[in-house]
Amino acid sequence: MTRQFNAADALQDELAVALQESLGLSFDEASRYAAPAVRHLQQQYGGSELYIPQRYMPRKVEEILAARNAGVSIKKILRDFDISRSTFYRALSQLKKTMP
Repeated sequence: MTRQFNAADALQDELAVALQESLGLSFDEASRYAAPAVRHLQQQYGGSELYIPQRYMPRKVEEILAARNAGVSIKKILRDFDISRSTFYRALSQLKKTMP
């Protein structure tokens, strides 16, 4: 008999693994902590798309500008700094606002 995929169980397992790795808990103990978090997410966001932002990574605007001034293509800058085109232009506009 094959077990059906249950997204809530998969999420609970994923959170339990994260707790296990970061706090050194046993998987069973970590799973007990993860279960209420999953229930909360189901109650608050069940059935809808949930956006999970990437971890904030500060960008060095000066380095981006230096690459641009050195003639590096925008495509390469976007790839090297792992940023979107809109983030690239927003960073440059913020830098211009701070310049006299």
